[in-house]
Amino acid sequence: MTTLNDLFTKYLQSIMPDEKAKDRAKTAHTDLRDDLVIDEQLGQFIARTLLSGSYGRDTATHGIKDVDIIVQLTLTQSDVRTMKNENETEQACLLRLTKKAIERTGRAAETKTARRSITVELPEDINEIAGNLPALTLDIVPVLIPYDKEKDPMWIADRELRQWCYTYPNSQLNDSVDRNQQSEKIDGYFSYKSLVKMIKSWKKVHFGKNKTPKGFILECMVAQFHNPQAKYWVDAVIDFLQNVCNVYPDPNGLQYIPEVHDISNLNPQTIPIAKTIESARHVLNKMHWSLTQVKLAKETAETNLYQAAKILQLVFGSDGSMDLCFPLPEEDDTKSNNVASIAEMGSKHDIREAPKFG
Repeated sequence: MTTLNDLFTKYLQSIMPDEKAKDRAKTAHTDLRDDLVIDEQLGQFIARTLLSGSYGRDTATHGIKDVDIIVQLTLTQSDVRTMKNENETEQACLLRLTKKAIERTGRAAETKTARRSITVELPEDINEIAGNLPALTLDIVPVLIPYDKEKDPMWIADRELRQWCYTYPNSQLNDSVDRNQQSEKIDGYFSYKSLVKMIKSWKKVHFGKNKTPKGFILECMVAQFHNPQAKYWVDAVIDFLQNVCNVYPDPNGLQYIPEVHDISNLNPQTIPIAKTIESARHVLNKMHWSLTQVKLAKETAETNLYQAAKILQLVFGSDGSMDLCFPLPEEDDTKSNNVASIAEMGSKHDIREAPKFG
């Protein structure tokens, strides 16, 4: 008999990147990385390249729209200073050198210089690997190594600030792996990264293509507020949302923009969850609303799994065309209002509060 946990697992599987998306991403980043390390000019300074971002940390969902590649360089700031053109900042110089190296590989249909990276648009033959999925881009991030290639922080070039800023790509990856492996397994999946994917999909349902909240911010929030001991998906979601709402009980009364810790345990700086108070209030209000709905769904599942799933579609999506559709139980399961959820979730009086966030 289908349970609420089964439906959550099915939803998780539906939002994971499919094989075509993974094949395209792997082909694109592998080819470019291999060519960069043998580039006639920049290659001699490349200590190594590594994957970063949601793809590198395995928190990407469905289509994989971008892949972040860190290029660790043995150049010093003094070296870059000697390479820059007149009236060019050191940071702009490093990005220019990286852009030229990418263009020499012949792997890019187009390159664009962003604030801290080079965005690479790919040829059609690469994008066609994934069929009808949206086009994939690569973000190439050159960094300088102050100490050791495997130890953070690194220096990242910020051309808008005209400064070298610390970045923590190694510890972001390693701490994410540790955090995931320390979380409970639910239906064979570690809960931490799985919950990140669910919350990122929640964002797509309620905020669409809006940049706020950013996927990375949501990942930081899950890292800070999740309960690694949750044994059922519904409790993992409730506990995360409850912890957020406990810290921010009155979004409309906010007088400042809340900040969260980076997913790197080494980074002492905190990150605002939005650019404006209004946006922050909107995000937190939506989390308060979602908490109420998920709690209601958990209680409803004790007697009517179908209705519980319909409630969860309000939270996690009901649009199959967007690949964001919380599944409904099969017809045979809807004939019984009981549907085995009672045994899984306990009595309706067992709607527990999330563990206190410490």
